[in-house]
Amino acid sequence: MSKDYFEEISRMLGAPSAQVMFDPEPVERVLGRVLPRDYVALMQAYGGVVSTIEDAYLLITVDYSEGREPREAIEEENYPVYYIADDAPYFRFMDDSRKVDTSWILCRDPYSVFLVGEVIGERLYFFFDPDVADWTVVLGSGYLWWQFRGGICELLVKMVKGEVVLPYTDEGYFVGSSFLQDPRLTE
Repeated sequence: MSKDYFEEISRMLGAPSAQVMFDPEPVERVLGRVLPRDYVALMQAYGGVVSTIEDAYLLITVDYSEGREPREAIEEENYPVYYIADDAPYFRFMDDSRKVDTSWILCRDPYSVFLVGEVIGERLYFFFDPDVADWTVVLGSGYLWWQFRGGICELLVKMVKGEVVLPYTDEGYFVGSSFLQDPRLTE
């Protein structure tokens, strides 16, 4: 985990909640993989973050509302990817010639995909990339994904600074945006 990026996003978010809001152990047990440390730190400190810009928003969280078990929640949240993967031999990344076999994406022992939020109406996932042997952040849209090979805190900081432009957005779309704790997670 890049401590610098977690500290920087923490400055943007303000003081963390006094209550621990996320226990990674049940999720990691179901995933069969350890979650990225910066994501765990972010969830434990804040429980989730949201930024609203015009009518679009960015939400980073884990949704286990309504008493769902981790496996049920992971399966339900990953369903759109699994649905597409059932009919495709591979997925591709923007600006990358690699093809990722759908059997890797459909893998559940251990899992290779985990929904972490939504941005501009598209789902944001962690994807365990076999080429880097680590989680990466992907923005999924059909068979073509955008990939960021850094942590979630680094991505958020770089979006706000304008160093990373997400697909489907204009240059500078998130520049200067402020993040707020998600009030649904602190009630």
